[in-house]
Amino acid sequence: MKRYTISTDDQCIHYEVIHRPAVTRRIHLEINDEGNLRVVAPRRMRQRAIHQTLQKRAHHVARFLVRARAQQQDLQDYCYINGEEHLFMGQRYPLEILQHGQKAGKVDLIAGSIQVRARDCSSAGTKSRLENWYRQQAQKHFAERLIVFGQAAPWVGDETPPMRLRRMKRSWGSCSSKGLITLNPHLVKAPSSCIDYVIAHEVCHLREHNHGEAFYALQEQLLPAWRREKAHLQNKGHIYLQM
Repeated sequence: MKRYTISTDDQCIHYEVIHRPAVTRRIHLEINDEGNLRVVAPRRMRQRAIHQTLQKRAHHVARFLVRARAQQQDLQDYCYINGEEHLFMGQRYPLEILQHGQKAGKVDLIAGSIQVRARDCSSAGTKSRLENWYRQQAQKHFAERLIVFGQAAPWVGDETPPMRLRRMKRSWGSCSSKGLITLNPHLVKAPSSCIDYVIAHEVCHLREHNHGEAFYALQEQLLPAWRREKAHLQNKGHIYLQM
């Protein structure tokens, strides 16, 4: 893949460019497995425009690289084997994988461990069952907390807002103009206080579809400690997003 270079006062930064159909408006920065900069750009954006944008914000790009490489060091390669620890609601639990006659298998949080019982105890099978379990737990817990915050928000009304789950690489949630709240099931790995922050944030968007003063006043009303939870997700969110 062709590589390009931008520079700051004291370093040269090499990067590669890829295109994804979902990226249609702005460029995104990420790093590849080797820790090098990868730029995800809209397909119609010319290389000259990409380069000019990056060079103009070269110092920002350099700071991104430092932060992203540090975060990359926090990640572990999951093997989905006995004793390996996985996150749930902000706590780490070891996997306990048990051979079981049922083909479908079952996952439960029992006695301080995530117990996976299945006929197929392979890493791939365990990963698939764990992903399904995370999604089930997210659906249950998020729905419960959405009811709580919906009742606490006078602008919501009598009916609980509709909710759906969707796995996202960078976002924890969103709220459509029609009032549909979308939440990332990976969020169920984070502490419950962080889950509350994201749900409260989206409930505020039911009234204010921007991040103006009125929005933050509502958020302060629903969750006064939102700044602490936001900072936690900014610092540790990459760990929860890993699967």
